Amino acid sequence: MSRQMALCFTVLMAACPLALAEKPTVEDLQKTIQEMGEMMKAQQARIGQLEDKVNKDLHAEMAKAAREIAADASNKPSGPTWLENLKFYGDLRLRYQNDSFNWGASDGSEKKDRNRARFRLRFGIVKTWLDDQLEVGFRLATGENNDPTSTNQSMTENFAKKDVWIDLAYARYAPNALKGFSITGGKMKNPWLMNEIFMDTDVNPEGFWAEYKFPPVGPLGFFAGAGYFFLQERAGTSDPIHDTVMYGYQAGMNWKICKDVKYTVASYFQDYDHYDTSSALARGNDSPLTRVPGFAVLGLTNNVEFKALDLPWQVFFDWARNCGEKDTTAQYEDDHNAYAMGIKVGQNKKKGDWSVKYTYAIVQANALPGTFVDATFGFANRRGHVLGGSYNILDNLTAGLNIWLTEPIFSPTTTSGSSAFEDKSTAVQAELIWKF
Repeated sequence: MSRQMALCFTVLMAACPLALAEKPTVEDLQKTIQEMGEMMKAQQARIGQLEDKVNKDLHAEMAKAAREIAADASNKPSGPTWLENLKFYGDLRLRYQNDSFNWGASDGSEKKDRNRARFRLRFGIVKTWLDDQLEVGFRLATGENNDPTSTNQSMTENFAKKDVWIDLAYARYAPNALKGFSITGGKMKNPWLMNEIFMDTDVNPEGFWAEYKFPPVGPLGFFAGAGYFFLQERAGTSDPIHDTVMYGYQAGMNWKICKDVKYTVASYFQDYDHYDTSSALARGNDSPLTRVPGFAVLGLTNNVEFKALDLPWQVFFDWARNCGEKDTTAQYEDDHNAYAMGIKVGQNKKKGDWSVKYTYAIVQANALPGTFVDATFGFANRRGHVLGGSYNILDNLTAGLNIWLTEPIFSPTTTSGSSAFEDKSTAVQAELIWKF
C-alpha cells in the first residue's frame, strides 16, 4: 500500500463518525482535525522507519553478495591451471672486457692484448606443487661453447646468431613431514659453500644432492648434505672403461652471535673417481692428467657477516687441499693447497645501494680441478687480487666494475693458450646488469 492510499484511507475512517453524528459543533470539527493531523504524523514516522529498515537490510544483503562474488573470483585462476605457481625470471648482462698481458713467447713476440664486447642472457622458469613441497625448474643461458665456467657470448662472427644452452634442469622435493630435509636431482645450482674462485659461479653440477637443516639450538643452526655427481659417463678409451663421478659431503653451522653478527663455518669433502679419464681440460693442473690420478679435496670455509658504520660487512677465509695428490713431477709435487680471503662492504638490493669487495687467492697447480676454477682468475696454478664495485641505478638495474690482477705461481703452465713465458695478466670488466 502506498503512502497516498494510506492517508486517504485514514481520512475516510476518521470522517465516518462525523457523517453519522448529528449537527457537529465547531469544537468537534477542530478536535477531529487535530486528531487526524496527529494520526498522519504518526503514520508518516512509521512509514519512514520501515523505509530505513528496508534500505539498510537491502544494502547489507548486496554487500554480502559482493563479498561472496569477490571471494569466489579470487579462488579461481585467471588463466589455465598450469600457470598456477609458475614463476619466470632471468637477467641480461652487457660487458666490456679488456685483457692485458705481460707475456712473452718462445719466438720473442709478446702476447697481444684483447678487447671484447660480451653479453650474457639467462632465462628460467620455476613451477611448484603441493604447497611448495615440489619444485621443478630449468634455465637457458648463452655461451660460446659448452664450457662449464662461462655463459658469456662475445660479439663477433659477422652478426651470426648466438648459441643458447641448457644451464639448469632440476627437480627439488622438500616434504612438510620432514621439515628441513630436501633432495634435488638434475643439473642444479652449486650446493657447496665455497668462494667464487675455487669453483666458478657458472658451474652447475649434475647429479643428486640431499641436505638436512637441523632444528635450531638457541643461536646455533646445523646442516649437513651429501651428493653424487656425474662428470663423464663411460670415460676413457681403453678397457676397463669407467664412469667419472664425484662423491661429495658437507657439514656446517650457522651461529647468530648477536643481533648484527652471524658466523658460518662449513667443511666439505669432494672425492673425484677416475678424474684422469674424464677428458677434462688441465687448466693449470699437471698435464696429462694421468700425473694427477685423483682429486680428493678437503675444504673449509669461514664467513662472518656483521654491521658497522650502518653498513653490512662480510669477511671470509677459505682453504682447500687435494688429499689425493701424488704428482712427483718437478714444480707440481706437493703443490696441492688453495687459499682465498676477502672482504665486502655494502649490498645491492634496491635503487641507490652500492657495494665494494676485495679478494686475494692462491690456487696451487694440483689443489683443485682446474677445469672448474674461476675462468677470469686464470684457473689453477694462479694467484692474484680481485677488486670490484657495484651500484644500483634502479632496483633491478646495476652497474659494476671489476679488476683482476693475477700471475702464475710458476711458469710455464699447462693452461690452454699459455706460452713458455707466461707472466702477469690484468682483466678489466665494466658491466650493466638488468634482472627480471
